[in-house]
Amino acid sequence: MFTARALKALTASVAAAVAAPLLLAPSAQAADNCTAFNTIKASPYYLNNNVWGASGATGKECTWLNSYRGGKVNWETSFDWSGGNPTGVKAYGSIVLGWHWGWKDTTTKLPVQINSRRKITSNWAFGITQNTPSVMNVSYDVWFHQKSNPDWADQPHDEMMIWLNHQGGAGPLGTKRERVTIGGTAWDLYVGKIVNKNQAGRVTSSWNVYSYVRVANTNSATTDITAMADALVQRRLLANNAYLTSVEAGTEVFRGRGKLSSSSYSVNVG
Repeated sequence: MFTARALKALTASVAAAVAAPLLLAPSAQAADNCTAFNTIKASPYYLNNNVWGASGATGKECTWLNSYRGGKVNWETSFDWSGGNPTGVKAYGSIVLGWHWGWKDTTTKLPVQINSRRKITSNWAFGITQNTPSVMNVSYDVWFHQKSNPDWADQPHDEMMIWLNHQGGAGPLGTKRERVTIGGTAWDLYVGKIVNKNQAGRVTSSWNVYSYVRVANTNSATTDITAMADALVQRRLLANNAYLTSVEAGTEVFRGRGKLSSSSYSVNVG
C-alpha cells in the first residue's frame, strides 16, 4: 500500500489574478500553468499547482481553469510523475478556499468555528484519465486551527482528508481506526500524525491527520464536510471549538501519467 505523506510544502505561491466569470479553452493554457506553485485566481477560490513532494522525482504537474460561472468551477490538472520516493506523494494539484499558509482572498466566509453549527458542504463531479497505470487519489484536504485568524506562520492543529476515489493501491497516512457511515456512505477512518523535524532532529511542528477513505469509489458526490468534522468531535479526536480554516480539493499523485478533470466544483459555507 502506498502511504500518503500529508505534509504540504511551506512554499510561497505567486498569485496570478484572473477575473470571474472566466472562460478559458484548454488549448489556451498559459505556460506558467505548469510552473511549480503557480496560482490562478477565481475568487473566492484559487488553483494551486502544489508540487510539495516532487523533490527527487521526474515529471511535472499542470493546473488550469476552464470556466467559473454561477459559483461553479470547471478546472483540470494533468500529471506525469516517476522516480523519487515510490510511496510518497509528488504533487497535490488543487483548488483552495481559505487558508493555505496564509490568505489569498478575504471573501471566503472562513474560518468557521465547529460549534457555531454553520454548515459547510461541497459538490464535486470529476473524471479521471490514466494514460499509464497511476497511483493517486481524488480528495479533500480540510484544515483546522485553534485560533480564528491564522497567518502564514501558524501551523494547523488538525487536518482532515476525505478520499472520494483512489487508484493503484494509494492509501492514507496512519492506521485504520474503524468503519463509519456518514450521510448514508461508508468510510474507513484512519488516524495519523505529521511530525516535522529540523536537521538537528528537533520537532519543529506537528499536527493530527484524520483520513476518511470512501469504501466505494465515486466520481460525483455532495459531501457534508461539517458532518465529517462532527464525527471526529463525537469521537473526541477533534475539539468542538476548533476553527475550520480551509477546504481544498484535488488529486494527490504518487506516480503515473494522466489527468483529473473537475467538470463542476463548489463549496457552500453557511
